Amino acid sequence: MEGMKPVKIFSCADRVDADMITETLNDRGIPAYSESKGSGDYMNIYMGTSMFGNDIYVNEKDEDRAKEIVAVLTMPSDANSDAADIEIPARSLDRRIRVVRIISLLAAVLMVIGAVVPSVVNIFFG
Repeated sequence: MEGMKPVKIFSCADRVDADMITETLNDRGIPAYSESKGSGDYMNIYMGTSMFGNDIYVNEKDEDRAKEIVAVLTMPSDANSDAADIEIPARSLDRRIRVVRIISLLAAVLMVIGAVVPSVVNIFFG
């Protein structure tokens, strides 16, 4: 088995964009990963965001195909209608929406519990 020869194909402004692009590439069968620039990893941990951005890497043999997919993903929405030859699966978008809805529901439930439980405890105990 041959090792991966990473090639940088794209730079993103933030980790969220990089994660979405790498997930789409992985869904299309192209192994990809993102790496923070400079001290971006430390900034992500400390501040929750980084001003340095992220670079996306793929294997050298997948470079051309990955660049085509990234070009379609990063086109303005009105230009995307012209790029029908590269199909991006809708199931990954549906999965992302479902995950966001579940996280939002859990956050709302935890917020209600955090607001109600102290009041109930105060009523019963005091």
